[in-house]
Amino acid sequence: MVMVMMVVMGCNSGGVKDPEKVFLSDIANLGKGFLDVFVNFGDMVSDVIGIKADTKKSDIGKYFSDIEKSMQAIKVKLREILEKNGKYEKIKTVVDKFITDKLDKITEGAKEVSNIAEGAELLGNMVTSDGGGAVGEVDKLIKGMKTIIDVLDLKEGNPDAGTDKKAKDGSTSRAHNSDDAGNLFGNDKAGAAAANAKEAATDAAKAVGAITGADILKAISSGKATALANNNSAYNNVAAVTSAKDGVVAGALALRAMAKGGKFAGNDAANDAVTIVKDAASSAVNKALSTLVIAIRSTVDSGLKTINEALASVNQGDVSTETNE
Repeated sequence: MVMVMMVVMGCNSGGVKDPEKVFLSDIANLGKGFLDVFVNFGDMVSDVIGIKADTKKSDIGKYFSDIEKSMQAIKVKLREILEKNGKYEKIKTVVDKFITDKLDKITEGAKEVSNIAEGAELLGNMVTSDGGGAVGEVDKLIKGMKTIIDVLDLKEGNPDAGTDKKAKDGSTSRAHNSDDAGNLFGNDKAGAAAANAKEAATDAAKAVGAITGADILKAISSGKATALANNNSAYNNVAAVTSAKDGVVAGALALRAMAKGGKFAGNDAANDAVTIVKDAASSAVNKALSTLVIAIRSTVDSGLKTINEALASVNQGDVSTETNE
């Protein structure tokens, strides 16, 4: 009799799963899976590449391509976790929302930018003789950048940061003449003389030094840097630079520096200006992308927090009716 009871008990313990144990096991597996995803994320998206004066547009394109691949990898892993342990509708809803509202948007924007930020030219691609700048594919770059920026937890930044005072005297507002950053965006040359190119370059450097990466990102996403980056008029008719604040100038500089085909106007015998523009352009891009990657990290971390909160609130009875057996 005792032997029969032991056999029955053994069959029951192996044939019938304890619902509470199943629930706890599911939650533990989900928690471990989500934790692994976000721990690995830190390795996927590294700090921004060491942007220097000799950094090329293609280097920026590759960096955004890596961001795109990282977001895709996270999405795939989250989907795999839900496939195995996705019978809790509350968790599935939160994860799906995170993927749709954040990961997919960052992926889309990063892909767009990676296709536009390309070319063997330097970020500070400046004509070394009397010659006009070129807009390049700035509009497509703006679209991709804005897609990313708009979904990030970017609480800081002001597109109108800094002042509208030109570097030449520190007291006169920028205007479309021969001695401010607007010259760099002219379609003919960077001013009437070599000295004008250096004055324009120095003013651009002043603008970049006065603001933050968040200011540049806001100048791009708000559209305030668009007109200057897209200028296609002569150096003495760059209307968009009139009274433009440092944030707008730096945003336009970063956009044209990264965009495929984008370049800055130059002058004969203006070698000093070329060096200044290379440094200013690389600095603007470095500030913007360093802030961008931090914001992406913050956004993904926030997503993890939301998922963890959903995980903590799940009860044993929250199994989806479609998967409940």
